[in-house]
Amino acid sequence: MDKAGFIKTFLEEDSYRMAKLFESLERAKSFSYFFYTDEFYTPGVWSRIKEMKDYRDIEILGEDFFERKIFAVNFDGYNPLSILEIEPLDPRITLTHRDYLGAVMSLGIEREKFGDIFLKDGKAYLVVLDSMADYIRSNLSQIGRTSVSVTKFDYDEKVLFLQPNLIRREAVIASLRLDVVVAELAKTSRSKALEMIQRGMVLLNYHETRDKAKEIKDGDTVTIRRKGKFKIGQILGTTQKGNLRIVFYQFE
Repeated sequence: MDKAGFIKTFLEEDSYRMAKLFESLERAKSFSYFFYTDEFYTPGVWSRIKEMKDYRDIEILGEDFFERKIFAVNFDGYNPLSILEIEPLDPRITLTHRDYLGAVMSLGIEREKFGDIFLKDGKAYLVVLDSMADYIRSNLSQIGRTSVSVTKFDYDEKVLFLQPNLIRREAVIASLRLDVVVAELAKTSRSKALEMIQRGMVLLNYHETRDKAKEIKDGDTVTIRRKGKFKIGQILGTTQKGNLRIVFYQFE
C-alpha cells in the first residue's frame, strides 16, 4: 500500500498525522531493534492497522480495555509505558475526566502524546510513555481549585488495578441487527437508536458504522456515545415467540 492509499483508509483522521504514521511504520519494517511510536492512536486507527497484511509484524502495545495504544516492532520485553496516579488533595472537590484532560494538555502536551485516563476511587490514572512521565509529575501540581499529588508507577504495578468491572446482563431482543441491539443497550426506542447510528454515535468494534442492519455477533464490542461500552456475549437460546435471549457485558 502506498502513502496515498494508506491516508485514504483514515479519512476521518488528520492526514498529516496519518502520513507521519505511514512513514514510521514503513521505516520500522527494516529495523532490527525495538522501536515504538511516540504517539497514542485511537481504536479507529489501531484496529485497522491490525487488519492490514502489510503490517502483520507490527505490535500494538496496550491492554484489551485500553482505547488508546501505541505501535511497536521487535518488542524485547521492555515496556515503554508508565502509569501516573493523580490525587486531588482537597477531599471536598471532585474532579472530572475533562478536568484531568484539560490540566495535562495545559502543560503544552498534545492529546496524542498520552493515553487513556481512568477515574477510580477518587483519583485519576494516566497512561503515558515513560519518557513523558517525569515531565508531567514535575509540572502538574494544581487542577482547578485543588492541589494534586502525582505518583509514578511502573506499568505492571497498576495496570491490573485499572481493569474495568464488567456488569453481566441478559436481554430478550427480536434480532441481532445493530439498531435492535443499540436500542436494548442504550435503553431507548428503535427510532432513537437509528438516530444515534445515523449521527455517528455508535462504534462497532471501534469502527463507526451507519449500517443499521449490520448483524452483531458474539464477542463484538459496541460503543455508544454518552451511553457506554458493551461486549456482546453468547446467545442463550430463543423464546417461544422466536426472540433471542442474549448475554452482554457493560463496562463499568
